[in-house]
Amino acid sequence: MTQVNLTERNKDYAVFLPSISGFYQTHISKQQQTGDFVPQDRIPAQFERGIEGCNFLNPEQAYFSYKWGLYSAGHAQLDTAKSDVEESMVQQRDRPNSFILGDSGGFQIAKGVIQMDWQNFFETPNQPSYKGEADRLRQRIQNWLEHTADYSMILDVPSWAARPPLNKRTGLNNIKECLDATLFNNDWFIRNRQGNTKYLNVLQGSDDLEADVWYDAVKHLPFEGWAMGGNNMQDMKLFLRRMINLRDEKLLEKGERDLIHVLGTGLLEWSVMLTAVKRKLRETVNSDLEICFDCASPFLATAYGQIYTQHVHTNDRFSYIMDKALDDKRLAGSDIPLPWSSPIAERLNMGDVCWYKPGMLNKLGKEGRTSWDSFSYFLMMAHNIYQHIESVQRANALTDAVVASTDVALSDWQKKLKSKSKIGEVNKWVPRNLVYFNELVEQVFSSERPMDVINDNSALLEELSKNKRHTSTNTMHGAFFETEAVDNADSAMEFDEEEALEKLQEVV
Repeated sequence: MTQVNLTERNKDYAVFLPSISGFYQTHISKQQQTGDFVPQDRIPAQFERGIEGCNFLNPEQAYFSYKWGLYSAGHAQLDTAKSDVEESMVQQRDRPNSFILGDSGGFQIAKGVIQMDWQNFFETPNQPSYKGEADRLRQRIQNWLEHTADYSMILDVPSWAARPPLNKRTGLNNIKECLDATLFNNDWFIRNRQGNTKYLNVLQGSDDLEADVWYDAVKHLPFEGWAMGGNNMQDMKLFLRRMINLRDEKLLEKGERDLIHVLGTGLLEWSVMLTAVKRKLRETVNSDLEICFDCASPFLATAYGQIYTQHVHTNDRFSYIMDKALDDKRLAGSDIPLPWSSPIAERLNMGDVCWYKPGMLNKLGKEGRTSWDSFSYFLMMAHNIYQHIESVQRANALTDAVVASTDVALSDWQKKLKSKSKIGEVNKWVPRNLVYFNELVEQVFSSERPMDVINDNSALLEELSKNKRHTSTNTMHGAFFETEAVDNADSAMEFDEEEALEKLQEVV
């Protein structure tokens, strides 16, 4: 059976970070600790390395290995001693040969999944009425981040926390109050940091003006990198402008700020654009700079019964194709191969996924409607992770080939757009806008007037950003990605992690 090293295949592309689901890591970790969390007779016969083969952070045992991931304090065990056991997939990984970005859980706090004492958010220990609940939460989160992650995001309060209905919980009314709360957290994290993780300064703002105000307020803080939230991760024009700001203000210096993370995007077009930006920043500013991005789509889609079936990489569009997975009790015990492609799928039969037979009772002692048990969802998640990473890497490789063999001039973009002609006619694989974007990046980072180059090409950047802005809201970690279904080729899907996991719990 195949073992695939996806780390080596990533070459110098921007790095996709799977936002690891608590559901997924629990299966890996509990199996590591007990050996029988998944009963032996439930493990697929062709899983020669057992459940550990689905632990992509373990290069020796994994059916496909991949050294990068994101894990969030928002659904973690914050007691670090317990986390070492309960989250061993992350905590006991080979740290010199893996990378975890720690999410501070700001998304879950703003939504109320993690309870923050908003009424006493700004209190300090020297106040007579000090209660300390907010500080204790900050301390638990920071301790976990310092214990767990190579890099971590500071505990920001995104601007959407001031919007209805969340503002009723947070008490925040506008972006200034969100920014003030973030600055308070930033100061707390600076004073209490332990030196075991590097921190990313999170940039928020729902439009250009808000984003500029936010940037000016936090840019001086002594953190080791940047996380792009709000409109900074939706609008490519703003993103490029921010990269020039960071470059010109010496805020991307080697050894000081070596990481830029783009929050919550799975769009294939953005993976290619971020690769182009990363390469030019490495060439012209900081040879050690890394750009990464995350989404939870492979995990959360599974909660809705979706499986990655194939992908589109053509000059019309880049997208993932997903559809409802086969779910039929009549397939229980079947040795028909799973008809999709991955190192996971090639080890599975339909009977490994469609587990429940007619009349078979689930863990609650009831006969459910689905043939899937909880482990079925885990298996589909493992397949989806591989497919997502592989599609990102394929999109980058195809773009490299087309860019290397195609000459374009930015001045031709509008003319080509109006005529609906194809670039070079020989390009079957890559959307024309991405080819032009690569040329634009070359000019932006070589120009003495980069902002003029960006402004002169606003229409192209608007085209490249419109899908992102259309499918996203200003959430910090929305799992938004472009997908296609057989009956709805241009649909976009939006998943909320808590909602998805609740749905999964109900099903299994």
